[in-house]
Amino acid sequence: MTDVVIEFPVQRGEEAQLFGAYLAEFMESLTREVDRWMDGDAPFLMMRSDPLQDVEVKVLTFQHPSAADAFTSGWAQAKTRNSAA
Repeated sequence: MTDVVIEFPVQRGEEAQLFGAYLAEFMESLTREVDRWMDGDAPFLMMRSDPLQDVEVKVLTFQHPSAADAFTSGWAQAKTRNSAA
């Protein structure tokens, strides 16, 4: 299976805090499904940050496409909810 790599530009401050909280919530919500999505010894999700001048690019590598889709749509909803508040 091919890894799915997604980059998210995240503004420092409030958006970075929201991203961290969403990532933790996402991982916690999928705890039971991780075993189903695991492929051998490879990690379910890898993340690294590339700091730039105004933003930090979060690079997430998912082992399973449906997990990547779920994270991407959930992150979009979390940002929308936060900006509406």
